[in-house]
Amino acid sequence: MGLAIKFEKYQDANAIKTSTLCREDWLTLRQSGIGGSDIAAIIGVSPYATAYDIYQSKTQPLADEDMNEFAYWGTILEDTVAREFSKRSGLKIQNVNFLMRHPEHRWAIANIDRAVVNNEVKGWGNVRFKDGKLTTDQIVEIKTASEYVGKNWGNEESDEVPDQYQCQAQWYMGVTDTQVCHMAVLIGGNKYRQYKIERHQDFIDYLFEAAESFWTHNVLAGVEPDATTLQNAKDKYPRHNPDTTLDVEPDSEAAKAFEHYESLKAQEKEVKAALELAQTDLICQIQDNETLAIDGEVVATYKVQVSNRFDSSRLKKDMPELAEKYIKQSESRVMRVK
Repeated sequence: MGLAIKFEKYQDANAIKTSTLCREDWLTLRQSGIGGSDIAAIIGVSPYATAYDIYQSKTQPLADEDMNEFAYWGTILEDTVAREFSKRSGLKIQNVNFLMRHPEHRWAIANIDRAVVNNEVKGWGNVRFKDGKLTTDQIVEIKTASEYVGKNWGNEESDEVPDQYQCQAQWYMGVTDTQVCHMAVLIGGNKYRQYKIERHQDFIDYLFEAAESFWTHNVLAGVEPDATTLQNAKDKYPRHNPDTTLDVEPDSEAAKAFEHYESLKAQEKEVKAALELAQTDLICQIQDNETLAIDGEVVATYKVQVSNRFDSSRLKKDMPELAEKYIKQSESRVMRVK
C-alpha cells in the first residue's frame, strides 16, 4: 500500500474515537498525520527526538515498543494531576477520547488530554469536535517531569514552559481552534505547578508551514531528513558496501569533517587526562568520608557500591555447550580512524 493511499484511508473523518481502537489501529492512525508530540522535533527544539526520528515513525512498519518507566507513571498519574488542576483552577474539565483532524490541513492532527467545559462560549454541555473545531475555547495538557528538569519550568501561572511543550500547546490550539492551553505538571512526584498559554497565531502559522513542508517533501515524497544526531547517522547508514572507498580532495566537506573530528579527539584526550587528575585530587580530599559538603550542602559522595555481573567467560569455560546455546549474534558498523 502506497503512503498516500495509506494516509487517505484515515483522512475523511474530522474526529475518530480512540477509546474503541485496538493498539495497532491507534499506532496506524498516529502515522496518518503530524501531532502535537511531533512538531517540536520537526522544527528542531525537542530534546528527545529529531525530524529524522519522526520521519521514521511515520514511514516505517509499526513498532509497538514496551512503555518505559517514565511514560508508564506519566499515564498512571494523569488522572490525579488532572483532578488537582480542576480543584485548584475551579474549572470543569472532561476527557477528550478522540483524535481530531484540521478541516483544511488534513495532515494536522491532535489528541489532547482534557478540555474545559465552558457553556458560555459555544453553548454546549459537553465538549465536542463540531464543524472542525472544539466547542470550547480552552484545553488542558497534563505533564509529569523529573526533578532534574524542574528548572526548565518557569513561574507558575505564566507561559514559561519548556520549548517542546510550548510547541505542542500552540499546535493543539491551531488544530482545535481554541484560545488557551492550560498546562498542569507534577515535578519530581511532589511539586505541582500550572501554567496558562495564550494562542499565538503567528507561531501557529510557522508550525503549520514547517509541518506541511515536512509532510509533503519528506514523508509523502519518501525523502529522509538529514541525520542530526549520532544515532540518526548510524540508523541511516547501518551497512557498508564492500570494497568501496570515498576518495576526496583535501578541501572537500568530508576532509574537513575528518579534520574536525581528529581535532576534537585530541582535545578529548587532554580533557580526559585532566579530569583523571582532578578526580584523584578530589578523592584524596574526601579520604574515607562518605560525602563532601560545601557550606552544609552535599555536593559529592564517594561510597562503596555493590553490583552483580554475569561471568560469561567462566560459563563458556565450565559449560561450553550451554553457553553456545545462548549466544546471540549482532552486527554494527564501527568507525576506526587510522
